[in-house]
Amino acid sequence: MSTKIAVICSKAFMKRITSIAQNIKNIQLEFYPYSHPEEAPILLKQIRPCDALLLGGTLPYLHAQSSLSEIPIPWNYIKQDETAISTTLLSVMSNHAISLSRISIDVMNPIFIENVLQDIEYSGPRPFIQQIAVTRPTQAILQHHIALWNAQSIDFVITSIHSVFDELQKHQIPAMRMIDATNSIVQYLEETRSQSLLSKSESVKAVVGILEMPENNSLDTYILSKITAATHSTYKQITANSFELYTTAGYLQNTLAKENLQSLMQQIEIPFKLAFGFGHSIPEASQNANNALSFAKPYEIFILDEHKNLLGPFPKSDIKLALKTDNPYVLQMAKLTSLSPLNISKIIDFSRERQSAQFTAYNLSEYLQVTRRTTERIIKKLVDNGYAKVVGEEMTHQQGRPRTIYELNFAIY
Repeated sequence: MSTKIAVICSKAFMKRITSIAQNIKNIQLEFYPYSHPEEAPILLKQIRPCDALLLGGTLPYLHAQSSLSEIPIPWNYIKQDETAISTTLLSVMSNHAISLSRISIDVMNPIFIENVLQDIEYSGPRPFIQQIAVTRPTQAILQHHIALWNAQSIDFVITSIHSVFDELQKHQIPAMRMIDATNSIVQYLEETRSQSLLSKSESVKAVVGILEMPENNSLDTYILSKITAATHSTYKQITANSFELYTTAGYLQNTLAKENLQSLMQQIEIPFKLAFGFGHSIPEASQNANNALSFAKPYEIFILDEHKNLLGPFPKSDIKLALKTDNPYVLQMAKLTSLSPLNISKIIDFSRERQSAQFTAYNLSEYLQVTRRTTERIIKKLVDNGYAKVVGEEMTHQQGRPRTIYELNFAIY
């Protein structure tokens, strides 16, 4: 099935990404082009139903960043890096034979240029570099390029902003746009598609809820109708005062994210219990829901996922149900280790909250609230793939096996 990706980008970049995407199977692009990157937040509100979102650059991403949390689909953006800069500089020097010291260039992060120049062991005069920032008007960047040209300090301009390129063309100033390497664009398109497929697979997982209410309660029907409406679920009566609810992980995630269920609980004065279980089948999800219910107290919601991770209690807990992630790094780890993105995110949180970089299986088991055996399986997958390493042992008692000490071996910040 084709993945429909909404793309917010400049009109010029739209042509380039279209030609590249023709060689990628099962991807359909729908464009929302802008004249200036500041328009990205407005275009964000115009996106029609699609599977994922891709922003064509760091600048439109920065302008739209505050609104992306409201987007219910996975999103990604094409980041400027050393590959784009080195490809562009190579093109200028080979096609125009211009010295680097006679070039004016605007970039998101000047350190990228320094890294490229160091890699090629360049020791001559640097080009004129401008840093792009959301707080700096595009017009100011344009005027600086023009001033350098009028002062005869430069012979060429490289710009990361397509609207600046168009204005330079009007002033007949030799210029070119920053070149995003074809392989990089292909990688971002495939990453975005993978994020969409992962999100869909997670969101359609079976979820069973168990609702228990006091006996002889006259509000059974009212409470049941409110909860099933909030979670988009159907139900089956199990006993006189308990019901089994059927929904999907996507519906439940949306309900909890919007705090609809928590708000509903505050309106109902009858002390009911509610728990949910995830699973790859209805029986598995039902068993997890019953196990989660054993932890629930009145006016609390617990969730037991298919990996036996207990989440909650909602709404008291600060834990948010994260069934999808937009972080390509986490997705890559999930793919290599066969661990869920949820588990990887929790391991990252575990490491961030610890005062020491070193930990034992017991420490991680306590944090994840899973069995020691499950934790050891998780750690083995991390170690086997180079994401964790053994750094020592500790003997807490005179008898018994020593505990293995580990450290995570990947970026967590």
